[in-house]
Amino acid sequence: MPEPTLLVWRSELGWPAESPADYANPKKGLVVHYDSSDRGLHKKDHEACIEYWNWCRRFHTGPSRRWTDIGYSWFACAHGHVLEGRGLFRYQAAQGTTPGNRDYYSVTLGSGPNDPIPDAQIEAVRELRAWLMEPASSISGKVLGHRDFTSTSCPGTKAYRLVRDGTFAKKPGSLIVSPPSKPKPAPDAGTVPGPKHPWPLPSGHYFGPKSGPDRSVSGWYRRAFKGRTDRQWLQEFGTQLRRRGWSVGKGRTYLRAFGNDGIYGDEYRSLITAFQRDQGLPRTGLLDERTWDQAFTKPIT
Repeated sequence: MPEPTLLVWRSELGWPAESPADYANPKKGLVVHYDSSDRGLHKKDHEACIEYWNWCRRFHTGPSRRWTDIGYSWFACAHGHVLEGRGLFRYQAAQGTTPGNRDYYSVTLGSGPNDPIPDAQIEAVRELRAWLMEPASSISGKVLGHRDFTSTSCPGTKAYRLVRDGTFAKKPGSLIVSPPSKPKPAPDAGTVPGPKHPWPLPSGHYFGPKSGPDRSVSGWYRRAFKGRTDRQWLQEFGTQLRRRGWSVGKGRTYLRAFGNDGIYGDEYRSLITAFQRDQGLPRTGLLDERTWDQAFTKPIT
């Protein structure tokens, strides 16, 4: 399957794009972890998950651990996002044994023994597992718990039960998952905020990567459309989502690392994908005319 629906790359968090950890080629499966303390992230906005993940990296690389990077490959949060840690093809510091760290990817739930495991979080683990089984990385699909490698309570009774009964190893798509977390709507719910900008690009064009065809408008080349540059129009989309109550901008949930700079990349792709999922649109990560119209014409709910 394609990459997880709500995948957040390291670069979107302001981290170096590549982990400094040693190379490895894990093939044997995915190992589930948890946090030994209750975090209550399921009760908070997704920004709290990002803050937790940044804290986790600081802790792992700080004086108490002194690891080269965060210990885990991935974090599947309670809101259904998959956040990159060490990422693909990197040796772990999570399983507690050399074969475990070398041969398996790891995913933490970032939850404690009394925290619930929402359906969105289960679905995120399933999507991650299915993606890692694709030919590029081709893991076996086996799902284990941390305690299968060493004497520990991790990943907790609840999560380990889901490991043992095969819940995490099922195909994604069978659970009804709520839309991704976003701030509560503005007081003017039921209205459409901001100016009513019609679609600014020619028919068949879209905002997308600079590596795409000519109809993929990235903001890199400052192409002019209807009196503004492409970069300004993409910034206008980010501003419109902020008007609609989304946490958009530098240091916030979306466009966190570089802000609303109008240059299409991983951060805009994640924002657009999340908005498309919220609106029931195809989750392409490309800003097309239909997605634009939803932002500028559909009332806030």
